[in-house]
Amino acid sequence: MEWLSQHLAEWSLVWFGFLFWGSVFGASLVYFFEANLIIALVGYASGLAFGLLAKYKGWSWIS
Repeated sequence: MEWLSQHLAEWSLVWFGFLFWGSVFGASLVYFFEANLIIALVGYASGLAFGLLAKYKGWSWIS
């Protein structure tokens, strides 16, 4: 269980970007374009990229 808490502590911004921003980006893209799986996946990929960028730039949204 300790490996899980350590992983979440180190990668929390990436998970936040993937889940939260991916949902926001995905919903926005589905709203503006035709709703299909590819558009939703592009939104989640954008959220993941945003989370990775935040991790490596040292941005802090949560803490």
